[in-house]
Amino acid sequence: MINSTIEEDNNYIMPFLWIKGEDQKTILKEIEKIEECGIKAFVVESRTHPHFMEKEWFDDMDFMMETAKSKGMKIWLLDDAHFPTGYANGLLRKYPDRKKQYIHFNTVDVWGYKDEVTIDVKAMCKPHKSWRDRKKSQEQIDEENRNQLISIVAYALVEKDLIDESSFIDLTTQVTDDYFTYKFPKGHWRVFVTYLTRVNGGNPEYINLIDSESVETLIEAVYQPHYEHYKEEFGKTFAGFFSDEPGFGNTTGFAKDEIIGKKLMALPWSEELKHRLKENRNDYPRFLPFLWTDSIQSKQTIAFRMTYMDHVTALYAKNFSEQLGKWCEEHKVEYIGHIIEDNNQHARLGTGAGHYFRAMTGQHMSGIDVIGGQILFGGDKFLRANSSKGDGEFYHYCLAKLGASAAVLDPLKKGRAMCEMFGAYGWKLSIRDMKWIVDHLLVRGINHFVPHAFSMSSYPDDDCPPHFYAGGNNPMYNHFAHLMKYTNRLSGLLNGGVPSTQVGILYHGEAEWAGNYMQMQQPAKKLTQSQINYLFVSIDMLESQAAIQDETFTINSINFKCLVVPYTQFITKELLSFIEKYKHGKIYFVEAFPEAIIGNEEKVDFSKLDHCLVLSLDELPVKLKSENLDEIKLSTPFTQLVTMHYCKKDYEIYTFNNEDEYNEFSGGVSIPESKYVYEYNALKDEWYEVSFDVNKSRLEIELDIPPFDFKVFVSSNKELPINLSVRPNSYYKNQMDISNNWSISLARSIEYPNFKLFDTMEELVPISRKLPNFSGIIRYEKEIDLVDVNGQARIVCESVYDAMEVWINGVSIGKRINPPYCIDFTGLLKNGKNKIVVEVATTADREVKKIEEQFISMFEVIEPTGMFGEIHLKY
Repeated sequence: MINSTIEEDNNYIMPFLWIKGEDQKTILKEIEKIEECGIKAFVVESRTHPHFMEKEWFDDMDFMMETAKSKGMKIWLLDDAHFPTGYANGLLRKYPDRKKQYIHFNTVDVWGYKDEVTIDVKAMCKPHKSWRDRKKSQEQIDEENRNQLISIVAYALVEKDLIDESSFIDLTTQVTDDYFTYKFPKGHWRVFVTYLTRVNGGNPEYINLIDSESVETLIEAVYQPHYEHYKEEFGKTFAGFFSDEPGFGNTTGFAKDEIIGKKLMALPWSEELKHRLKENRNDYPRFLPFLWTDSIQSKQTIAFRMTYMDHVTALYAKNFSEQLGKWCEEHKVEYIGHIIEDNNQHARLGTGAGHYFRAMTGQHMSGIDVIGGQILFGGDKFLRANSSKGDGEFYHYCLAKLGASAAVLDPLKKGRAMCEMFGAYGWKLSIRDMKWIVDHLLVRGINHFVPHAFSMSSYPDDDCPPHFYAGGNNPMYNHFAHLMKYTNRLSGLLNGGVPSTQVGILYHGEAEWAGNYMQMQQPAKKLTQSQINYLFVSIDMLESQAAIQDETFTINSINFKCLVVPYTQFITKELLSFIEKYKHGKIYFVEAFPEAIIGNEEKVDFSKLDHCLVLSLDELPVKLKSENLDEIKLSTPFTQLVTMHYCKKDYEIYTFNNEDEYNEFSGGVSIPESKYVYEYNALKDEWYEVSFDVNKSRLEIELDIPPFDFKVFVSSNKELPINLSVRPNSYYKNQMDISNNWSISLARSIEYPNFKLFDTMEELVPISRKLPNFSGIIRYEKEIDLVDVNGQARIVCESVYDAMEVWINGVSIGKRINPPYCIDFTGLLKNGKNKIVVEVATTADREVKKIEEQFISMFEVIEPTGMFGEIHLKY
């Protein structure tokens, strides 16, 4: 393989292994099944173990460590007892003062009173009461009684919920014995009582991620004890820790709409945050209501929200992500994981971490996850009724690129982008769709994978399936192993490569905090569909990392020729500073210029800046192509062909993924000139020579790529040390229709290879028509008479659900896990009688539906099973 990799063992996959206290024989078998897939690492899922951090846990860990060491495998550890990370295995019971802090508020409106009024402050430092509150526990009541007043301020109420920023009255000093009495000026006033609480927010049993001492609780509870047990293997067999979806947790549930200023919610707080706000403005308490309410001016409200979010996300990075990352570095292991990015939550509070790039700062790989049907074939256009409503554009045009961008632009990550995938898709998820997801991620820059999950529970385990081995009950397991080897090969090839990217799209986090904005996936979609590569860049990167050289700027060796700014109503002073410094470059504002600079009274007329231009979404890719920023050019437009160009020391890599539901791309592809071009078939692990034409210092290659297919080309100016294979014929002299008269046998996965004869079909139809509840392996057999046999041959099947393996005269000619279902082979056919056997593996979906209601796919279509339609033998 002509790869240049970071991992010494050439492994890029580490699936979750769910451990629940099973016996050692069972654990050993599951680890062996992981190893059979060509995988040399796994992540131990701690949340499933009934005795986490107790003797039984370390007994199991001892056995897994010994087993992994003997096999040359590595172990990662999910770093908490519960999901999401932050419970610290319950150790907060020892440190109650380290629990989360929040600020919240209540209001009272005052109007029409000529004389003084009195307000009960103590009552207003608690949540609004309702008839449901009669069920509060005494502990909850006692905790609420300890809520602390921060400030009482009043603003003139102009209309509905809009206040006047200039009409401020500070009433905090008027409080006596839990009451304040005051005679308000003429007009309508809204009084804001802001208070500090540990209970009137999200889960109070979780650590405060913006408090350093609180985060130390997680280290004490989980990290340090594992170091004490396995210090000799830290950085060897013990690879590191994995944080799963940590977030601010200032709300409950998974609403994913916790945008600052847009939702009435408790907000994260800490002493360090208070000091930072005080350094910014000594009178910060007067501005606290602006975190929840809007004003007619939209100046100080916007500025203070930006200040708050800037500090709270910086403290998340400093006290959580960076603290854990530094601890791991000091102990010779690595820190990885992901936050909740779903539905744009990456820039929000609640389950989010407020700012994707800041949340990743301490991690040694960037991280995302793709679960629960978020990325699906054709799914960029649709919502699904059986799961939470999803933003298809975000998942398909933004999510993977977020991970890839952080991996490439942050030196700490060494180009490594990790994705947790497949979990909670349900048993319906097929190998065909798994491969489609892998290809979708690879072509966008993801190069490390955490498949979810290997489970040793009794089949069918209803906890976020699918499960890849499932005690031998998953018919797809052998094909899953085939897919994992494919994934490792391509990851090894791509790792260490630098994406050839000249376009930066500004990360939209700050724009969302400030006002009206365009989500970055909108321009990203236009560029993806025009084969223009891009990376998301944050304002932090532009401020602290970007080196400007006349018409370009560089971040961690990536040389950008332009910056695309999705529409934002307001921009920060830091972004304005970069725009002014980058005066010889090109900045494209999408749809409109910003209205104002946050915190600046003076307006900026961007139209007078020669290097700034407004483009519509449709104009954007046209303009970038006119600047030759599309290194890969197609002879025929094809919006669903996704491409990526990687540069390595001695060669270039070009990847192509056809994400169209129906249509094949067939046409010319133009790439920069070189002397040699090779094609890599990662499913077969074969290399082929590629013919090309040279036109105006560019190479032109003919590319035929059907839906579900992924192509890789490598070009170089010197001949590479590759063992070349003979490319299969595209033309065959003979063709035989073998669609009819197959003998069919069936076996459940757990029974394989003990088949039972089912039927003989003159005309093949889906097995699901006859056996709607069957899942397993379907074996098709027939004999054919041939003459004039010579050389290569191909078997082509029109419809297969879901994966197949084919034998000719007792010899396996290979597996096929995605359309088109065709397999090439050489030298196995003979004149006279030939026996053909096709084994088709289904998903476990239909069988599980018969047993229990499924986790996620109960409202989805059910695909057919088996092989049907036209089947041809070409030779």
